[in-house]
Amino acid sequence: MTKSLLSASVLIMLCAASASPQANSPAPPPPRPPMPAPNPDSNITSVEVQTDHRVIFRLWAPEAASVKLQAEGPEATPGITPEQLAPTYGGFPMNKGEKGVWETTIGPITPGTYRYNFVVDGVATTDPRNPLTSQSLTASRSLYEVPGSSFTEYSPTIPHGAIATVYYNSSATGGLRRMHVYTPPGYEAGTSRLPVLYLFHGGGDSDDSWPTVGRAGAILDNAIAAGKALPMIVVMPAGHISTSFRLTPGVRMGHDAFNDDVVKVILPYIDAHYRTLADRDHRAIAGLSMGGLQALNISLDNSAEFAWVGIFSSGWFPANQKEEDDTDLAQYRSSGKPFKLYWVAAGKYDIALQNSNATVALLNHSGIKTEVHETGGFHAWNNWRDYLNEFAAKIFR
Repeated sequence: MTKSLLSASVLIMLCAASASPQANSPAPPPPRPPMPAPNPDSNITSVEVQTDHRVIFRLWAPEAASVKLQAEGPEATPGITPEQLAPTYGGFPMNKGEKGVWETTIGPITPGTYRYNFVVDGVATTDPRNPLTSQSLTASRSLYEVPGSSFTEYSPTIPHGAIATVYYNSSATGGLRRMHVYTPPGYEAGTSRLPVLYLFHGGGDSDDSWPTVGRAGAILDNAIAAGKALPMIVVMPAGHISTSFRLTPGVRMGHDAFNDDVVKVILPYIDAHYRTLADRDHRAIAGLSMGGLQALNISLDNSAEFAWVGIFSSGWFPANQKEEDDTDLAQYRSSGKPFKLYWVAAGKYDIALQNSNATVALLNHSGIKTEVHETGGFHAWNNWRDYLNEFAAKIFR
């Protein structure tokens, strides 16, 4: 075969090889699905705070027949009465506008952080355009913030602490449990031991409530930076022992397995895993509503562990006051140690105000000196954030 014929043969073979599919070549990827067409939800501003502190809420729900807004915030308005607030409990009707966007405006709202959700044809849902949420016992709600509450806002000009989500096994309640733990600015690089505040949420909420809508981290950061509060660790446990929100038959509220979880499991866990000052003079316990009832009972039964107590919007129910006087208070009278501070606060329109006042009378009768504050407002987070700010400034001094 001549050289020219050989070259032609090789060329033909190479062309044939390149033209035939390779045995190991991957299959071409399937075509991508088309991008959804833009709709009003693509660029909607679901929460818009106006300069006058009125707040506009929007939701795209073109097929809905009815949409309502359920929002905290109006109860924080100075001077508002229960009669004026009552119509808001059923929710604020939203108006359907162009292209299926529902809208309503509320306020002016006192600066602070509040929870809300939408009720679409009777079904409650978080805001799909807002990633900020706060968990309760069985659900989540969205968050909105009206600027201007300096002590609850995260400032860019001061150091900040950290809030960790901590899982632990509880021999008191059985199984895995969760709590949130705040450590102050500089804790990770420091060596000093710190006092500890055990801070409880209210009924129906969760250990996520104080860190989110309660703004515990921002409150402590600001108070520490201003020199109002000493650096401290804040432990925020889950106050419910199940998601049913039902008490064990025969067990009074504030007397279930959570009490043992705090004293026998959480306290040793925190002292073992954090740099704490592990004595009663450097331990405080506080809570709101149901958490206040838990703090009340735990403090009386375990006064050797806690020297500082804060009861926010809480107290024994009238039907239980005699029984508590015969048990927890009797135990305190027989062996209790004096408290450095027993701080009690409730709002003028607080549903717990009468219980709180009656409980203070029982505490005083048992020789416990209380510091009592009656504030404005309702059974609501704007009060409880204020109470934490004031209580944190008084403890461990």
